[in-house]
Amino acid sequence: MIGFLLRIARAVVNSVIQTITAQINLIQDAITAPLRAMVQQVLSGVWRGDGANRFVAEMTNEVIPQLVNIGNINLNFSGLIRRSLDIMDRADRQATAKANELFDVFHKIINL
Repeated sequence: MIGFLLRIARAVVNSVIQTITAQINLIQDAITAPLRAMVQQVLSGVWRGDGANRFVAEMTNEVIPQLVNIGNINLNFSGLIRRSLDIMDRADRQATAKANELFDVFHKIINL
């Protein structure tokens, strides 16, 4: 019974994680795409000079990677949740095996 509930919980959690991952990717693209477009405009010559070079460098090397990193932190959290579910599944299997062993011992005692 508990194994069945864990399978249902796993399915629900996996569905939620997939939804969250899709939303993180969507948000990440929505935030970084305009910034990347600005960088491309500057690189194409809309803005020139030291300020333009610093802008491109800062966006490319700092701002955009930091924004992407925020999304990656959330994705890592999803991975940790999956690992927790794996641990719960393993614990459930081990507990079931021990309960079956105990049942076998009691069954042998009763049938003596």
